[in-house]
Amino acid sequence: MTPATIMEATILVIICTASFLGNITLFIIIRRRKNLRTITNGFLLNLAFADLLVSMLNMPITVVTIVEQQWIFGDSACVFFGFITMLSFVSSVMSLAMIAINRYYYVVQWKTYRSIFTPRKSVLFAAVVWLISLFLSVPPLFGWAEYRYISGKSYCFVFWPSDVYYMYFMITICFFGPLTAICTSYYNILKFTREAKRRVNQHRANIKTQQAIETEQENDISFYERHKRRFRMTQEEVKITNTLLIVVACFMICWAPFVITMFIDVYYPRPLPRVINIGTLLLGYASSMCNPVVYGIRNQAFRSELIRLFTGCYCSRLTSRRVAVVDTPQASSVEARQMNLRAELQ
Repeated sequence: MTPATIMEATILVIICTASFLGNITLFIIIRRRKNLRTITNGFLLNLAFADLLVSMLNMPITVVTIVEQQWIFGDSACVFFGFITMLSFVSSVMSLAMIAINRYYYVVQWKTYRSIFTPRKSVLFAAVVWLISLFLSVPPLFGWAEYRYISGKSYCFVFWPSDVYYMYFMITICFFGPLTAICTSYYNILKFTREAKRRVNQHRANIKTQQAIETEQENDISFYERHKRRFRMTQEEVKITNTLLIVVACFMICWAPFVITMFIDVYYPRPLPRVINIGTLLLGYASSMCNPVVYGIRNQAFRSELIRLFTGCYCSRLTSRRVAVVDTPQASSVEARQMNLRAELQ
């Protein structure tokens, strides 16, 4: 193997390990912490599951392919892994759009949120995400484009030059559609929170104004008291929304170079350099580990539960060692003497 091959494989192994452990940890922590079992985090786990698919299936196969410098698993396996890559990618984009819509209803349309995003309906929404992703990933299996080994990227995916209309279709439905929903949702959230802050500050100033008559002051106070709790909750939700917006930004930044090379492969006759092809693929794969990293840094409840999880494992090891020591004859005799001494003192 060349030094470049070793470096490519090593980087991908690190990404694969970090993605798998990070997303598994995300599942464990949300399962352990009751206050983290929210509707929004349910959609976040939907995204994490798509990342797990990539880290468990696609990344290890890509590592082998990089080392072997060829596809060794047969045509049927190539079609299967290409399909899984497309399925997980589309479901990730759709999950990000669903998260954005969920945040919009929670912050802006909060009066109708509980009726729309019930636990049962949220499970249905998550299932719809995967059904749409399945529908969009199936066409190459039936002749509209094809899944093929891409030697420049050492993996199997859609061979876009086989049918550019499928590429246009996917860009329109899978990219611009979710991107429009994401941008519209977060724009309205930002607009709402700014307006809420402006109105509350304005009425807070009116309360302090001594020139208003008493009845007007009472009206201002009642308005402020009615909206104070809602505004405080909005501030907390804005922090969560900003965290999820960072997740979206990381995903887009990681996959944007890959999408650009996709266009170049179709319209540029000469193949791109290996460093660009494999570099954009590794960057796209790296998005799978961004989700738990960003959430862990930005979410204090997640961070504290993560510390508790690992310290708990460490403490359990120490406890097991202590038990092993106590089970020895010397320790048993010492413990017996201590018990006798306590009995005498009583």
